[in-house]
Amino acid sequence: MKVNQPWVFAFWLYFGILMSISLSAYLKIIPTELSEFPHYDTILHFLLLGIAAFLSHLAFNKRKIQILNISLPLAPMIVIFFCVVDEVIQFFVPYRSFDLVDLAADLCGIVLFTWLAERQNLNKA
Repeated sequence: MKVNQPWVFAFWLYFGILMSISLSAYLKIIPTELSEFPHYDTILHFLLLGIAAFLSHLAFNKRKIQILNISLPLAPMIVIFFCVVDEVIQFFVPYRSFDLVDLAADLCGIVLFTWLAERQNLNKA
């Protein structure tokens, strides 16, 4: 599988940031000042997972998989999988909550940012 080195580096750097944010949420150390902004959680779901889809799609050179004669972007599909898993896990954590609005924001961000990644030209070396 071909990868695009600069985008791979950017993705792994971002992945580390994303995992630290997620871990902070599970450890209840997210700054409380964020809650002062209306809908901050939904907006962050949209942006954080959308950016993950964007970077991963470019890191994997926009690789696609065929499912039922439909060509789907591989990396964003993996991001979707982990979003769903994370939301389901939240259902079982007492101080976290499963939220379909968050999941919808995740999916909308992934779709929009994948579309933006599709429009991005990759240098073919």
